[in-house]
Amino acid sequence: MEEKAAGGVDNKPNPQNITEMAQETGAEAPESPQEQSGLVVVLGGQLIQLESLNVQDFLLIDIITGGTPAGTLDRAKAKQSLIGSVISRSKLTPDQVEIMKSDPLRTYKAVGMAITQELFGTDS
Repeated sequence: MEEKAAGGVDNKPNPQNITEMAQETGAEAPESPQEQSGLVVVLGGQLIQLESLNVQDFLLIDIITGGTPAGTLDRAKAKQSLIGSVISRSKLTPDQVEIMKSDPLRTYKAVGMAITQELFGTDS
């Protein structure tokens, strides 16, 4: 339910005017979804930002999504390579690296699920 101030004026800021309001107050506007690139996983209670999928990943993505005929084993190998590629390109702090190394299976699963979500829009 939207609240209206006296005189029928909407109290909530118009989303289209957030940038204008931010410029007036000197604050930075929130990032748009296009600017928030990358994959995000939560490991060890910490939010870890990974690099996004890039053009260089196209061949692996094509195999994973079924664009290129491949067997189950080849798809699994392609996904493993893609997970490794995303992790290796990511700019991680030493603490994040230690968290990821402490449980490699959980890291693999979390990054794999983030990639699956990105490719197919589902967690399965």
